[in-house]
Amino acid sequence: MGKNKIMVGVVNYGAGNLGNVLRALSKLNLAHSMLDNPQDASANDPALLLLPGVGAFPPAMERLVSSGWADCLEDWAKMGRPILGICLGTQLLCTRSSENTTMDGLGLIDGSVDILSGVSKIPHMGWNTVEWNDRAGEIADPGRNFYFIHSFAVSDSPHCIGTTDVDGVVFCSVLRNENVAGFQFHPERSGREGVEFLGRTINFLSGKYS
Repeated sequence: MGKNKIMVGVVNYGAGNLGNVLRALSKLNLAHSMLDNPQDASANDPALLLLPGVGAFPPAMERLVSSGWADCLEDWAKMGRPILGICLGTQLLCTRSSENTTMDGLGLIDGSVDILSGVSKIPHMGWNTVEWNDRAGEIADPGRNFYFIHSFAVSDSPHCIGTTDVDGVVFCSVLRNENVAGFQFHPERSGREGVEFLGRTINFLSGKYS
């Protein structure tokens, strides 16, 4: 079977869980390229930029800025081209974070990233569900379990299209602002069905904004 014609550019800024993401894209038969700097994005001209991430917000955001990726991602979004974030990558797309210090994010999705206050255990780790709202549209995948591992999240946002409940604390687990979307969970670590969900979302965003 040949590769899907969509080219996914995986942003390598030094804070990504790249191995699992690349394996998921290979399983999906999606053409993809590791982008080590913004110039690679221009040279490879991917249909979608994928921003993965694990770790803390402040050093990750500093790396995005110092490497030129912050400007590149902002310009990419302004051109109406799709960006998809995973976990920390999603948080970086948001307005700001209070992790360790208050720091601005890329501001491509409205929302403040804060500690999951009130839950019985930090980090929130393991399988959980998503409650999709009426703005989710074609991205929605009701009844699916996804794998989470995080201590911070967006509690409320006008761009929230899916929420997750842990110990009665509800946070935004899926966000989308037109061509920019993100998951707080890890679809690439959520088994075969999670990987398939990732592929459908990439296809949806890339097709809608190509």
